[in-house]
Amino acid sequence: MVDPLQQLLSAGVVPQNPLPPTSRYAGVGIAHHVAETEPGVEPVPVAFLRRRLVPKPERFSTLYEVRCVEGDRRDLLAARHYGDPELWWRLADANGVIDPAGMAGPPGHVVRITLPVDMRGADG
Repeated sequence: MVDPLQQLLSAGVVPQNPLPPTSRYAGVGIAHHVAETEPGVEPVPVAFLRRRLVPKPERFSTLYEVRCVEGDRRDLLAARHYGDPELWWRLADANGVIDPAGMAGPPGHVVRITLPVDMRGADG
């Protein structure tokens, strides 16, 4: 017997996203590509994440700014200010950081703590 839910999922009627809502790729979507194989071998479908376009820093409303201290890291900043170390990517997006490895910068470096993208606060 065919499972009706599985049929809906296979047909794409029910969106599938294995990523948690806190992932920076949660709203990106998944695409499929059929990989070429040797002649006589059935092609293999390969799933991949669609390209994520990083929002401009101007689209984030600033809540406040913090100065980094010795030992700060992106995950520690996200845990301290967003309550989740895996949300470091929100800090990177809001601050226009291309290489998140150095996001905390040297001591004294200023990092904006913001609302999620396009959520307006007091400054917007």
